Amino acid sequence: MTAPRVSVVTPFYNTAAYLAECIESVLAQSHGDFEHVLVDNHSDDGGGDIAARYAARDRRLRVVRPPRFLDQVPNYNFALCQIAPDTRYVKIVQADDTIFPRCLSEMVALAEAHPSIGVVSAYRLFGTEVQPGGLPHTRTFLTGRDACRLVLKDGIYLFGSPTTVMFRADLVRRRDPFYAEGRLFEDAEVCFDLLVDHDFGFVPQVLSFTRT
Repeated sequence: MTAPRVSVVTPFYNTAAYLAECIESVLAQSHGDFEHVLVDNHSDDGGGDIAARYAARDRRLRVVRPPRFLDQVPNYNFALCQIAPDTRYVKIVQADDTIFPRCLSEMVALAEAHPSIGVVSAYRLFGTEVQPGGLPHTRTFLTGRDACRLVLKDGIYLFGSPTTVMFRADLVRRRDPFYAEGRLFEDAEVCFDLLVDHDFGFVPQVLSFTRT
């Protein structure tokens, strides 16, 4: 059976020092079908050239630029509008972060096993610390309500950073803009919003690295 397609999206601006490592981590994925959309927000540090060189060598990569420089959240929203029409899942990987080789395959497998899941997360390496703590390893499926309760009542922050989570693509397409602009903690807000009507999956493995 064909693996569901994943769009990995990396918006970047002047992160040339880390961009190649980020791209290499995506190319190392064990998942069979993905694209990597690199969105260059008019970088002037050579990051655009790095992205272009990788895209020239691998057809799974493509580079897009917004018409003009955008602030961070509008740039993320622009980037999410570039996903392929046939993709089933969307995974942001921030340009100074990386994902481990089984990140996409493990997240997709859990989401495919539970079609009601709209948001998938996992443990992340935040610098040298594994987060979050306090979640039993057997809890891989939570109702949206239970996931929100763990975050708000028990203080177990399940959402990590944008690199930590994966979304169903149809949910991304329904929200315009996906991230609320001009608000604080827009990445957490979108998870809470989606979990009103959808469930939550958690892979009990460290699948991403967030740079401190």
